[in-house]
Amino acid sequence: MFALPLVSETLRQLETRCDDLSRIIPLTEKILSRLMCTSPPPTAPQTLANLLRCYQQLEQRGEGEVAEQVRQQVEAGIRSLLDWLAVADLGISPYLLRTHLEQNPLEAETQKALLRYLLSKSPHAESDRDKLDYLLSSYFSQVKGTELAARFENPDEQQRELLRLYPKPVTSALDPAAETMLHDLESLTARVGDFEEFEQLVGARMVERARALKSNLGDDFYHPRTLAVILRFNLTFRRHFEQLFRRQIEQSKAQTAALIAASRQIYAAIESAFSTLPVPSEPPSAAATAPSVAAPEERVGRPPTALHERLPIDSLVHRPQDPQKETELRGIIRRIARHFQAVAPGWAVLPSRNTSVVLYDWEREAFSAGIDEKAPLGARTVQVSVGLIVWMEEEYVLYQQNRGDRYQWKPHMDMLNYAVERAHEELQTIHGLLELGGPEEEAVWFPALVNTAKRLLTVMEKIAPVFA
Repeated sequence: MFALPLVSETLRQLETRCDDLSRIIPLTEKILSRLMCTSPPPTAPQTLANLLRCYQQLEQRGEGEVAEQVRQQVEAGIRSLLDWLAVADLGISPYLLRTHLEQNPLEAETQKALLRYLLSKSPHAESDRDKLDYLLSSYFSQVKGTELAARFENPDEQQRELLRLYPKPVTSALDPAAETMLHDLESLTARVGDFEEFEQLVGARMVERARALKSNLGDDFYHPRTLAVILRFNLTFRRHFEQLFRRQIEQSKAQTAALIAASRQIYAAIESAFSTLPVPSEPPSAAATAPSVAAPEERVGRPPTALHERLPIDSLVHRPQDPQKETELRGIIRRIARHFQAVAPGWAVLPSRNTSVVLYDWEREAFSAGIDEKAPLGARTVQVSVGLIVWMEEEYVLYQQNRGDRYQWKPHMDMLNYAVERAHEELQTIHGLLELGGPEEEAVWFPALVNTAKRLLTVMEKIAPVFA
């Protein structure tokens, strides 16, 4: 008479665990399939579901001995799947999990299954902390219109939902050192709203400080009180982060769109100025002949982002004056110079990892003049402009490739932003060079400069939708 509630509770727990595994196993296999060929799980979730149904029917018929044997098979299958998951988890980094889930959003029940699984693991792997940290924030937040908000607005309701995720009640007390660290984290949470600019928020290193506190908590990280404090920090920071980040993006887009509009006016002035000048007797050739394609060469600048890497938060800040960007532009100019030295006369296609750009004879002439201060200003202007053209073409491809990732597109948009600013400056330089009475060694570059200005504006128009 007293055994029935026990059997019912056992069945309920087994059903919950089997249902969770039926959601987690396919997800884990899908993520791992991107990285490697893996052995299938030792027990199919459907097999467990069939055994569990059999166990339930045997219990209802009162066949206790056989039912117990089936129950043991179910529990053995659950243990084997949990062992398989523990090994599989080692191949899935927190960044890879986050990237996959942001591109393939999960329903709430599967999110809860993942959370219950991570909370019930023993012992925890080092990466479990970051995975749980992300999954909690993802589950407890939602987007309303363009704003990020908590799924459970009432803190008491949020706390109750958090406690429901634990497989059994937690009665242990926190270590005093953990209480101190939670107090520090609560202080960080209170300060988040004080920052009014995105770069101020990033410069305060709050993410790094919170991450250090979370790491130092050890196993106390998984305590309900700890996770409640962490969740409040995550939701508060993320909401304010997104607001300031979006404001920075809007300002950056508006400034760059204005530069592109101004560049159209400068190009019109260039054409008007050129029409009043006499044509030089021996301008650099603008004719195109048969192409000569060189072997691919490694791109100068930033290496590609690896699949497992976390994007540094500093890279999301828009910095108008950035020596690294100018260094990359100079590297591209040197790469183009080496390319012209390697190919036969005529126009050539500059190969790269992402795209290819046609280079013409007048551009070869500009690079033949040297890439130092001894070259005419007109030649150096063409060199920088061609470097900007190649740079914008390459970064635009990378921007398009990374648009599906949460933040990976941002550094490429900033590169395009900087390239547009520099292209605007070069158009101003070209307009200033087109004047009567200038040195003859500069006047001979006028046709090439006008052609280069047209190429610059054409590429700027191509990437203009990025800043719309």
